[in-house]
Amino acid sequence: MFVGRKKEINDLSKYIDNNKSILVFGLRRVGKTTLIKEVMKRNDRNYVYYECIKTSESQNVSYFIELLKEKISFPNLVFNDFLSIFNYLNKNYSNYTFIIDEYSYLKEYYITSKKQGSQQEALRIDSSFQKIIDEYLENNSLVLCGSSISIMKGLIDYNSPLYDRFSYILHLKEFSYYDLKYFFPNLDNEKLIEIYSIFGGSPHVLNMLSKDNSLEDNIKDLLLDENSKVRNHITINVISEFNKDSDLNTILNVIKNGTKNYSDIFNSTKIETSGLLDKKLKKLVELDLIERVYPINMENNNKKCQYEIKDNLLKFYYTYVYGKESILSLYGKERFYSEHIEKSLNEFISRRFERIVRDYFAISIKNGKYKDIINIGSYFSCDSEFDCVLKKSDSSYIVFEVKYYDKPISAFLQRKEITSIEKIKGINVTEIGFVASNGVEEKIEGIKYLELDDLFNNIKE
Repeated sequence: MFVGRKKEINDLSKYIDNNKSILVFGLRRVGKTTLIKEVMKRNDRNYVYYECIKTSESQNVSYFIELLKEKISFPNLVFNDFLSIFNYLNKNYSNYTFIIDEYSYLKEYYITSKKQGSQQEALRIDSSFQKIIDEYLENNSLVLCGSSISIMKGLIDYNSPLYDRFSYILHLKEFSYYDLKYFFPNLDNEKLIEIYSIFGGSPHVLNMLSKDNSLEDNIKDLLLDENSKVRNHITINVISEFNKDSDLNTILNVIKNGTKNYSDIFNSTKIETSGLLDKKLKKLVELDLIERVYPINMENNNKKCQYEIKDNLLKFYYTYVYGKESILSLYGKERFYSEHIEKSLNEFISRRFERIVRDYFAISIKNGKYKDIINIGSYFSCDSEFDCVLKKSDSSYIVFEVKYYDKPISAFLQRKEITSIEKIKGINVTEIGFVASNGVEEKIEGIKYLELDDLFNNIKE
């Protein structure tokens, strides 16, 4: 059953119906193909879906022709490239959407080839699709789709032949914490937060979870079992992207569940070649696996930049599983969970809860709330860190302390945190608040409060 993605469906439908060119990209198994096919279904649109393979253009063209013969009674003609095919399609067919999935595979075949002239061939293919979009889409629409973030983003780079050629560009990302209610409508909000904190928002992964199992059993069955589908998903669909570069795994293993600055990563990895660590970090950013995090009061200050793994599932994998496979194999999933995960799991979830709160404000702002907020982030200093800080249009700040506790926060702890916030230097704090998963024992006058349920109930769709 298809759930969510209402805005994406509406946007894609509008551009496809008007015979436009569309670019869709995102990590593997994030739901790109499912989304596009759902749009075709809802709009009753005639379409041809072709997934490229990592081989030459001529070979892909041959497979594409065979598909066209099956789908649209394409004549038995010989074509050598996509350009000539789309020229013919434009003259003889109308009101079709042609979906070229994993376009990045086609590009990657030439980019990674050692044959002379391969790089020029990769550029020529982009130039061919530039001409297709400019001249051969009078009667049909085209969707280019791909999973290699760096290659697909390169298509819209200023120096690319395809720059400014797409009517609509969609970087499809995982579902937010809020969207999990569509997958698990019978679970309470606390359970949804727990699931999202560990398994993330990939629809492919979420559909593997057993709705009848406890969180503990889902972790054991899907992440600790050696042959589990989710664990295989991580190794096949994510880590395989860089399995030839062990340094990238090493960096992710250093970052794990926290944020690390450049010096921390350098000292832990010992990647000492001049400039090499910078290149590795840039690669992970391009793969959409990590992100640079700056203090809200020191935006784009590279000396204060920290790195964080974006995906919750990867955070869990590198925190608990990666590098510990031998122990897991020896202990078995029951003992391993008991000795290596159970005691620290609440702390792991609490770190994710901080990000969820920032996501709540981001979603709310997009939906028209908090119109005076212009930025969201954290505040770092040499001796303190505050979880969720909102910058207002008048350059003042609201500071929220985020607490994922199994009981209400006491008034004593609230006042202690308030005192710490009032000591912040360098930013003008005008309002203070608490986001408490289980509420507070008593409310203090002048303080803002949000509870876990508010993160769901206060959002209007």
